[in-house]
This record gives sequence, C-alpha cells and structure tokens, in this order.
Amino acid sequence: MDRFNQLWAMMPSYPGFAQFNKPYSQMTKWSGKEMKALRGVIVPVFAATLLYPLVSQRILFTQALLGVKNLVYCHLMAQYWYDTEATIEYIENYLEEFHCQKDVFSGFHASKSTMKVSEALKNQLTLDNQEERKSDPAWNNFSAAAKHRRIDEDKMQIDSEIAQHLVDESDFNFVKMHLLNHFSDHIRQLRNL
Repeated sequence: MDRFNQLWAMMPSYPGFAQFNKPYSQMTKWSGKEMKALRGVIVPVFAATLLYPLVSQRILFTQALLGVKNLVYCHLMAQYWYDTEATIEYIENYLEEFHCQKDVFSGFHASKSTMKVSEALKNQLTLDNQEERKSDPAWNNFSAAAKHRRIDEDKMQIDSEIAQHLVDESDFNFVKMHLLNHFSDHIRQLRNL
C-alpha cells in the first residue's frame, strides 16, 4: 500500500488530469472528476506497484491486475452515450471477468467482525502449534535450524488458513457492486445508463 500511495502521489498533472491532493488510502469520498481521473491512472499505478512480485505472488498479482483492469474497462464502456448489443456484451464480459478475479481482493474487503474472528483464529492456531511442539518429545532433540524451519512452516500454514478464512467469510455483496449486474438490462430498456 505504501508503494501504491507513493506512485499515486507521483502522477504528474496533464491536460484532463489534475494530481490528487491525498494518498489513495486516505480518499473517503470521490467526486465525479476524481472518479474520472481514477479510472485513467489506477491500472498503470497498480501495475507499477505490482511490477516485481515474488514467485509466490505472481499468480495473485496477475489476478489482482486483471480484476482491476476489467472493472475499469467495464466502467469505461458504461460511459458510452449510445450502446449497441456489442457494447452491452463488452460490459457483461468485463464484469464477468472481474467476478472471476475478485476473490483475490476478498481478504481486503472483510468486515470488522470477520477481521476480529480471523485474528482470534490466528492467535488460537498459534497457541495450538506452540502447545503441540512443547508436547512433542522429539522437539528438544531438534537442532536450532530444524526448530526454526518447523516454526516457519507452522506460520505459513496458519497464514494460509487465515487467508482462506478471509476469502470464505468475505463477499462483494454490497449495493455498488450489485448495481453493476443491472447495467446491461438498464441499457437494453432505456438505451443508455
């Protein structure tokens, strides 16, 4: 997030784009002008932020970038003043592609109660692993390197379980996301949004 905010602040002004006053993470309300500017810069800023992933992050970074790109393209297609079946199909396809990639964002869209449960689950799993290691008679015979390796493996397993819990317990079932599903029907009935 720090890298994204840094790149966000570095975007130079140019005709049709005014530089943002605040870091992205501090933006709470978006005006129409800011939304228009956002859709023009979010994909390149996001791509630059995710430019050098670790091997373990490549799939997630690609998935996140595709999700943002498809959402921006859907938004751009929705701005047309006149639509045809082809443009409606583009909107539907971009939205469908976004929904295929959106799980990568689930951990960041968790509710406060889900985050609280996840934190408690992480603490409990950590304590369980510590107790399991202490009760293992062979634990004291392990070398320091073997102990560190086992602790690191346990941490990775816990992080994986917490990430899965966040994905399972989070959703995109809120009005602004649901509204997108009705764009194509609205356009067919009223010719544009």
